[in-house]
Amino acid sequence: MKTVIRAAIGALVIAVVVLALVLSCPDEANFKRWAKRSLKPESGSATEKAKGQALSTEARWTADYESHVLWATVDAYQGTTKQRFVGIAGTWFRVSAD
Repeated sequence: MKTVIRAAIGALVIAVVVLALVLSCPDEANFKRWAKRSLKPESGSATEKAKGQALSTEARWTADYESHVLWATVDAYQGTTKQRFVGIAGTWFRVSAD
C-alpha cells in the first residue's frame, strides 16, 4: 500500500513539474526582452563588449526561435557568429557560441 501511495505522489509531482514547464515556456518576445537586457558583457575586451552590444541590439542580429513544449531554443546570428540559447521556465541560458 505504501508503494502505491509513493508512486501516486511521485506521478503527481512529475505532472506538476511538467505542467509548470509547459505554462512557463518562454516565447520569442521574452527572448528579445532578455537579450536587450542581458547580452552586454560587463567585463572583457573592447571587442567582446562591442560584440555583445551589437548582438543585444535587435536591428543588428537575426534569431531563429523554435518552441518546444517544455523549452524553447534560439539560434542568434550576427554576421557569421552563431550563438544558441535555451529557455526554460522563463529563463534563458547560452549553451554554445561559434
